[in-house]
Amino acid sequence: MDPADLDRRLDRELRALPRPRAPLTLVPRVMAAAARQAAAPAPAPTGWSTWPRSWQTAALAALVAVCAGIAWLLTAPPAPVAEMARTAGETAALMRVLWDVLLQPAAPYLLVLGVAFALACAAAWAALDVALGGASQS
Repeated sequence: MDPADLDRRLDRELRALPRPRAPLTLVPRVMAAAARQAAAPAPAPTGWSTWPRSWQTAALAALVAVCAGIAWLLTAPPAPVAEMARTAGETAALMRVLWDVLLQPAAPYLLVLGVAFALACAAAWAALDVALGGASQS
């Protein structure tokens, strides 16, 4: 049988079925749930303004401390900055050595391995598509 004929026949059979009916208790249950929700109290307001005064004071003090710390870091003397730059330079040199010794020689092999895995996945997908008769296509 042609798939188009099968689709048409299935569509006819499904349309011939009677429409499902809702249970008789559905409307009263929905109306009762809506009434319960309408009668429920509104949720309590939330937010910083509803906190206790002591918590608000602590949060404000923490905010001031964070802002003061940021201001101190921005106006810090140049000695820590020079130390950080030297450490960053050493770290960059170490990463360059690791790249030259370990990663760069292995990069072509990893690329070939990645491409081989991608091709294997594509071949498996095509085999499944053929085995299922094109069922994965719409």
